[in-house]
Amino acid sequence: MKIVASKPTITRKELEGVLDCLIQDNLASGSVVKQFEQALSTTIGIKYALATNSIFGAYHCIFTALGITAGDEVIIPSYFDAAPLKACHVIGAIPVLVDIAENCYHPSKENIQGAITQKTKAIVVGHTFGFPAQLNLNDSAIPCILDISHAIGMDAGELFDTAPSFAVASFAPSMMITTEMGGMIFTNNSRYFSYIRDIRNGMPHEHIAGFEYCMSDVHAAMGINQLLKLKDFVKRRRDIARIYYDALSKTHHSTFYAFSEHFTYQTFPVLFDAQPDIVDKYFKKNAIEIYHPIDVPLHQYMKLRNLDFPHSDRLSKKLFSLPMYPALTKREIEKVARIVTMLA
Repeated sequence: MKIVASKPTITRKELEGVLDCLIQDNLASGSVVKQFEQALSTTIGIKYALATNSIFGAYHCIFTALGITAGDEVIIPSYFDAAPLKACHVIGAIPVLVDIAENCYHPSKENIQGAITQKTKAIVVGHTFGFPAQLNLNDSAIPCILDISHAIGMDAGELFDTAPSFAVASFAPSMMITTEMGGMIFTNNSRYFSYIRDIRNGMPHEHIAGFEYCMSDVHAAMGINQLLKLKDFVKRRRDIARIYYDALSKTHHSTFYAFSEHFTYQTFPVLFDAQPDIVDKYFKKNAIEIYHPIDVPLHQYMKLRNLDFPHSDRLSKKLFSLPMYPALTKREIEKVARIVTMLA
Protein backbone atom coordinates (compact mmCIF):
# COMPACT_ATOMS: atom_id res chain seq x y z
CA MET A 1 0.00 0.00 0.00
CA LYS A 2 1.22 3.49 -0.84
CA ILE A 3 2.46 5.74 1.96
CA VAL A 4 0.98 9.17 1.26
CA ALA A 5 2.94 12.37 1.78
CA SER A 6 0.45 14.01 4.11
CA LYS A 7 -2.93 13.41 5.66
CA PRO A 8 -4.85 14.77 8.64
CA THR A 9 -5.24 12.85 11.87
CA ILE A 10 -9.01 12.62 12.30
CA THR A 11 -10.45 10.59 15.18
CA ARG A 12 -13.87 9.78 16.58
CA LYS A 13 -13.78 12.94 18.74
CA GLU A 14 -13.65 15.22 15.69
CA LEU A 15 -16.53 13.31 14.10
CA GLU A 16 -18.59 13.57 17.29
CA GLY A 17 -17.96 17.32 17.50
CA VAL A 18 -19.05 17.86 13.91
CA LEU A 19 -22.09 15.60 14.34
CA ASP A 20 -23.08 17.56 17.45
CA CYS A 21 -23.19 20.76 15.39
CA LEU A 22 -25.26 19.10 12.68
CA ILE A 23 -27.74 17.69 15.20
CA GLN A 24 -28.14 21.11 16.84
CA ASP A 25 -28.30 22.91 13.47
CA ASN A 26 -25.15 24.91 14.30
CA LEU A 27 -24.00 25.41 10.72
CA ALA A 28 -23.26 29.14 10.77
CA SER A 29 -20.61 31.03 12.74
CA GLY A 30 -21.63 31.03 16.41
CA SER A 31 -20.68 29.88 19.89
CA VAL A 32 -18.45 27.01 18.75
CA VAL A 33 -16.33 29.39 16.67
CA LYS A 34 -15.97 31.70 19.69
CA GLN A 35 -14.92 28.74 21.83
CA PHE A 36 -12.27 27.77 19.27
CA GLU A 37 -11.00 31.36 19.07
CA GLN A 38 -10.68 31.63 22.84
CA ALA A 39 -8.95 28.27 23.18
CA LEU A 40 -6.38 29.07 20.50
CA SER A 41 -5.67 32.61 21.73
CA THR A 42 -4.97 31.14 25.17
CA THR A 43 -2.76 28.44 23.68
CA ILE A 44 -0.46 30.85 21.85
CA GLY A 45 -0.71 33.76 24.28
CA ILE A 46 -2.25 36.51 22.12
CA LYS A 47 -5.29 38.37 23.45
CA TYR A 48 -7.62 38.37 20.44
CA ALA A 49 -8.33 35.69 17.85
CA LEU A 50 -10.67 35.80 14.86
CA ALA A 51 -11.44 32.67 12.84
CA THR A 52 -11.86 32.94 9.07
CA ASN A 53 -12.99 30.55 6.36
CA SER A 54 -9.59 30.65 4.60
CA ILE A 55 -6.02 31.78 5.05
CA PHE A 56 -6.50 34.11 2.09
CA GLY A 57 -9.43 35.72 3.91
CA ALA A 58 -7.25 36.20 6.97
CA TYR A 59 -4.57 38.04 4.99
CA HIS A 60 -7.17 40.11 3.12
CA CYS A 61 -8.72 41.25 6.41
CA ILE A 62 -5.32 42.11 7.90
CA PHE A 63 -4.19 44.13 4.87
CA THR A 64 -7.50 46.00 4.94
CA ALA A 65 -7.16 46.74 8.66
CA LEU A 66 -3.68 48.14 8.05
CA GLY A 67 -5.11 50.50 5.45
CA ILE A 68 -3.08 48.96 2.64
CA THR A 69 -4.37 50.13 -0.73
CA ALA A 70 -3.34 50.22 -4.38
CA GLY A 71 0.32 51.13 -4.81
CA ASP A 72 1.37 50.29 -1.27
CA GLU A 73 4.13 47.69 -0.85
CA VAL A 74 4.14 44.47 1.17
CA ILE A 75 7.38 42.53 1.68
CA ILE A 76 6.93 38.75 1.30
CA PRO A 77 9.48 35.91 1.01
CA SER A 78 9.46 34.31 -2.42
CA TYR A 79 9.70 30.83 -0.87
CA PHE A 80 6.31 31.09 0.82
CA ASP A 81 2.63 30.23 0.62
CA ALA A 82 0.75 32.17 -2.07
CA ALA A 83 -2.05 33.50 0.19
CA PRO A 84 -0.50 36.93 0.95
CA LEU A 85 0.42 37.36 -2.73
CA LYS A 86 -3.21 36.73 -3.70
CA ALA A 87 -4.41 39.21 -1.09
CA CYS A 88 -2.02 41.83 -2.51
CA HIS A 89 -3.44 41.30 -5.98
CA VAL A 90 -7.03 41.71 -4.76
CA ILE A 91 -6.39 45.09 -3.12
CA GLY A 92 -3.88 46.30 -5.72
CA ALA A 93 -0.88 46.35 -3.37
CA ILE A 94 2.60 45.71 -4.74
CA PRO A 95 4.24 42.50 -3.47
CA VAL A 96 7.97 43.09 -2.91
CA LEU A 97 9.54 39.66 -2.89
CA VAL A 98 12.77 38.78 -1.11
CA ASP A 99 14.87 35.67 -1.50
CA ILE A 100 15.51 33.31 1.39
CA ALA A 101 19.01 33.10 2.83
CA GLU A 102 21.41 30.35 1.77
CA ASN A 103 20.81 27.03 3.53
CA CYS A 104 17.73 28.44 5.22
CA TYR A 105 13.96 28.48 4.75
CA HIS A 106 13.60 32.17 5.64
CA PRO A 107 14.96 35.48 4.36
CA SER A 108 17.67 37.21 6.35
CA LYS A 109 16.92 40.32 8.38
CA GLU A 110 19.31 42.22 6.10
CA ASN A 111 17.37 41.14 2.97
CA ILE A 112 14.13 42.34 4.50
CA GLN A 113 15.58 45.65 5.64
CA GLY A 114 17.09 46.19 2.18
CA ALA A 115 13.64 45.87 0.60
CA ILE A 116 11.99 48.52 2.77
CA THR A 117 10.95 51.77 1.08
CA GLN A 118 8.69 54.67 1.99
CA LYS A 119 5.83 52.73 0.40
CA THR A 120 6.30 49.62 2.60
CA LYS A 121 3.17 49.06 4.71
CA ALA A 122 3.73 45.52 6.02
CA ILE A 123 6.27 42.70 6.28
CA VAL A 124 5.12 39.08 6.03
CA VAL A 125 7.35 36.37 7.51
CA GLY A 126 6.75 32.88 8.86
CA HIS A 127 8.22 29.90 10.66
CA THR A 128 8.37 27.86 7.47
CA PHE A 129 8.02 24.08 7.92
CA GLY A 130 8.07 24.54 11.73
CA PHE A 131 11.60 25.95 11.92
CA PRO A 132 11.81 29.33 13.76
CA ALA A 133 12.71 32.27 11.56
CA GLN A 134 14.60 34.13 14.34
CA LEU A 135 14.49 37.48 12.54
CA ASN A 136 13.83 39.77 15.54
CA LEU A 137 12.22 42.61 13.62
CA ASN A 138 11.10 44.41 16.78
CA ASP A 139 13.20 47.46 15.92
CA SER A 140 11.13 48.07 12.77
CA ALA A 141 8.21 50.50 12.84
CA ILE A 142 6.57 48.65 9.96
CA PRO A 143 3.77 46.23 10.95
CA CYS A 144 4.89 42.61 10.90
CA ILE A 145 2.52 39.77 10.02
CA LEU A 146 3.87 36.48 11.36
CA ASP A 147 2.55 33.29 9.74
CA ILE A 148 2.51 30.57 12.41
CA SER A 149 0.64 27.96 10.32
CA HIS A 150 3.57 25.52 10.54
CA ALA A 151 4.55 26.38 14.11
CA ILE A 152 1.46 26.10 16.33
CA GLY A 153 2.75 24.08 19.29
CA MET A 154 6.17 25.76 19.29
CA ASP A 155 7.45 27.28 22.55
CA ALA A 156 6.23 30.87 22.95
CA GLY A 157 9.78 32.25 23.12
CA GLU A 158 10.58 30.79 19.71
CA LEU A 159 7.14 31.48 18.26
CA PHE A 160 7.26 35.21 18.97
CA ASP A 161 10.92 36.11 18.67
CA THR A 162 9.44 39.02 16.70
CA ALA A 163 6.45 40.64 18.42
CA PRO A 164 4.04 40.87 15.47
CA SER A 165 1.23 43.34 14.84
CA PHE A 166 -0.64 40.25 13.66
CA ALA A 167 -0.12 36.51 13.64
CA VAL A 168 -1.97 34.35 11.15
CA ALA A 169 -2.53 30.62 10.80
CA SER A 170 -3.91 28.19 8.26
CA PHE A 171 -5.84 25.06 9.25
CA ALA A 172 -5.54 23.23 5.93
CA PRO A 173 -5.33 19.41 6.16
CA SER A 174 -1.51 19.38 6.15
CA MET A 175 -1.12 21.93 8.97
CA MET A 176 -0.41 21.33 12.67
CA ILE A 177 -4.14 21.16 13.37
CA THR A 178 -6.90 21.17 10.79
CA THR A 179 -10.46 22.38 10.43
CA GLU A 180 -10.46 21.00 6.83
CA MET A 181 -10.29 24.63 5.70
CA GLY A 182 -10.02 27.97 7.45
CA GLY A 183 -7.61 30.32 9.12
CA MET A 184 -7.14 32.49 12.19
CA ILE A 185 -6.04 36.07 12.82
CA PHE A 186 -4.34 36.99 16.10
CA THR A 187 -3.62 40.44 17.52
CA ASN A 188 -3.19 42.21 20.84
CA ASN A 189 -4.59 45.43 19.38
CA SER A 190 -8.25 46.00 20.36
CA ARG A 191 -8.84 48.51 17.54
CA TYR A 192 -7.63 46.07 14.88
CA PHE A 193 -9.69 43.32 16.51
CA SER A 194 -12.92 45.31 16.41
CA TYR A 195 -12.39 46.47 12.85
CA ILE A 196 -11.57 43.00 11.49
CA ARG A 197 -14.43 41.39 13.41
CA ASP A 198 -16.84 43.79 11.69
CA ILE A 199 -15.59 43.41 8.14
CA ARG A 200 -15.11 39.64 8.51
CA ASN A 201 -18.76 39.39 9.54
CA GLY A 202 -19.87 41.26 6.42
CA MET A 203 -20.59 44.56 8.17
CA PRO A 204 -19.88 47.73 6.16
CA HIS A 205 -17.09 49.85 7.61
CA GLU A 206 -16.14 53.23 6.13
CA HIS A 207 -15.41 52.53 2.45
CA ILE A 208 -15.42 48.71 2.93
CA ALA A 209 -18.66 46.90 2.18
CA GLY A 210 -17.61 43.97 4.36
CA PHE A 211 -16.56 40.43 3.51
CA GLU A 212 -18.00 36.95 4.06
CA TYR A 213 -15.01 35.33 5.73
CA CYS A 214 -16.58 33.72 8.82
CA MET A 215 -15.62 30.19 9.82
CA SER A 216 -18.57 27.86 10.42
CA ASP A 217 -19.27 26.14 13.73
CA VAL A 218 -18.89 22.79 11.97
CA HIS A 219 -15.28 23.54 11.05
CA ALA A 220 -14.55 25.07 14.47
CA ALA A 221 -15.85 21.93 16.20
CA MET A 222 -13.21 19.91 14.40
CA GLY A 223 -10.56 22.48 15.35
CA ILE A 224 -11.43 22.38 19.06
CA ASN A 225 -10.87 18.64 19.22
CA GLN A 226 -7.70 18.89 17.16
CA LEU A 227 -6.35 21.53 19.56
CA LEU A 228 -6.87 19.21 22.52
CA LYS A 229 -4.38 16.80 20.90
CA LEU A 230 -1.85 19.41 19.80
CA LYS A 231 0.84 18.43 22.32
CA ASP A 232 0.54 14.78 21.28
CA PHE A 233 0.68 15.77 17.59
CA VAL A 234 3.87 17.79 18.09
CA LYS A 235 5.51 15.05 20.17
CA ARG A 236 4.66 12.49 17.50
CA ARG A 237 6.16 14.66 14.75
CA ARG A 238 9.36 15.07 16.77
CA ASP A 239 9.56 11.32 17.39
CA ILE A 240 9.23 10.68 13.64
CA ALA A 241 11.83 13.37 12.91
CA ARG A 242 14.35 11.64 15.21
CA ILE A 243 14.04 8.45 13.17
CA TYR A 244 14.45 10.33 9.89
CA TYR A 245 17.50 12.21 11.20
CA ASP A 246 19.07 8.90 12.20
CA ALA A 247 18.46 7.54 8.68
CA LEU A 248 19.94 10.66 7.05
CA SER A 249 23.07 10.37 9.20
CA LYS A 250 23.88 7.15 7.32
CA THR A 251 23.70 8.85 3.91
CA HIS A 252 25.04 11.79 1.93
CA HIS A 253 21.59 13.39 1.93
CA SER A 254 21.06 16.47 4.08
CA THR A 255 18.67 18.83 5.79
CA PHE A 256 19.50 22.34 6.99
CA TYR A 257 18.99 22.02 10.75
CA ALA A 258 20.04 19.47 13.35
CA PHE A 259 17.27 17.86 15.40
CA SER A 260 15.71 20.10 18.04
CA GLU A 261 12.88 19.73 20.53
CA HIS A 262 11.98 23.34 19.69
CA PHE A 263 10.92 22.54 16.10
CA THR A 264 7.40 21.40 15.23
CA TYR A 265 8.26 19.56 11.97
CA GLN A 266 5.14 20.38 9.99
CA THR A 267 7.31 19.21 7.08
CA PHE A 268 10.48 17.11 7.03
CA PRO A 269 12.56 18.70 4.25
CA VAL A 270 15.46 16.84 2.65
CA LEU A 271 18.01 17.68 -0.05
CA PHE A 272 18.85 14.36 -1.66
CA ASP A 273 22.29 13.63 -3.09
CA ALA A 274 20.76 12.72 -6.44
CA GLN A 275 18.96 14.41 -9.30
CA PRO A 276 15.32 15.31 -8.50
CA ASP A 277 13.88 13.14 -11.29
CA ILE A 278 15.84 10.13 -10.02
CA VAL A 279 14.65 10.78 -6.46
CA ASP A 280 11.06 11.07 -7.61
CA LYS A 281 11.16 7.81 -9.59
CA TYR A 282 12.91 5.97 -6.75
CA PHE A 283 10.29 6.81 -4.15
CA LYS A 284 7.42 6.14 -6.56
CA LYS A 285 8.89 2.70 -7.26
CA ASN A 286 8.86 2.06 -3.51
CA ALA A 287 5.26 3.31 -3.10
CA ILE A 288 6.20 6.33 -0.99
CA GLU A 289 4.81 9.72 -1.89
CA ILE A 290 7.20 12.64 -1.50
CA TYR A 291 6.69 16.17 -2.77
CA HIS A 292 8.20 19.63 -3.18
CA PRO A 293 6.72 21.52 -0.20
CA ILE A 294 6.83 24.75 -2.23
CA ASP A 295 7.10 23.85 -5.91
CA VAL A 296 6.33 27.30 -7.32
CA PRO A 297 8.11 30.18 -5.56
CA LEU A 298 6.18 33.43 -5.63
CA HIS A 299 8.59 35.22 -7.95
CA GLN A 300 7.65 32.78 -10.71
CA TYR A 301 3.97 33.75 -10.42
CA MET A 302 5.12 37.34 -10.96
CA LYS A 303 7.33 36.38 -13.94
CA LEU A 304 10.48 37.61 -12.16
CA ARG A 305 13.91 36.20 -12.96
CA ASN A 306 15.05 33.05 -11.17
CA LEU A 307 18.54 34.57 -11.10
CA ASP A 308 17.30 37.22 -8.67
CA PHE A 309 15.94 34.56 -6.30
CA PRO A 310 18.56 31.79 -6.53
CA HIS A 311 17.91 30.14 -3.15
CA SER A 312 14.13 30.09 -3.53
CA ASP A 313 14.50 28.74 -7.06
CA ARG A 314 16.92 26.02 -5.95
CA LEU A 315 14.75 24.75 -3.10
CA SER A 316 11.60 24.74 -5.21
CA LYS A 317 13.31 22.26 -7.55
CA LYS A 318 15.51 20.21 -5.23
CA LEU A 319 13.92 20.18 -1.78
CA PHE A 320 11.56 17.28 -1.03
CA SER A 321 9.52 16.45 2.03
CA LEU A 322 9.32 12.96 3.46
CA PRO A 323 5.91 11.82 4.76
CA MET A 324 5.37 13.62 8.09
CA TYR A 325 2.12 13.42 10.03
CA PRO A 326 1.01 11.90 13.35
CA ALA A 327 -1.08 9.12 11.77
CA LEU A 328 1.98 7.42 10.23
CA THR A 329 2.34 3.90 11.60
CA LYS A 330 5.56 2.46 13.01
CA ARG A 331 5.88 0.17 10.00
CA GLU A 332 5.43 3.08 7.58
CA ILE A 333 8.01 5.24 9.37
CA GLU A 334 10.52 2.41 9.40
CA LYS A 335 9.95 1.77 5.71
CA VAL A 336 10.51 5.44 4.81
CA ALA A 337 13.70 5.53 6.89
CA ARG A 338 14.98 2.33 5.31
CA ILE A 339 14.27 3.51 1.77
CA VAL A 340 16.10 6.80 2.50
CA THR A 341 19.24 4.93 3.56
CA MET A 342 19.11 2.76 0.42
CA LEU A 343 19.06 5.70 -2.02
CA ALA A 344 22.65 5.99 -3.20
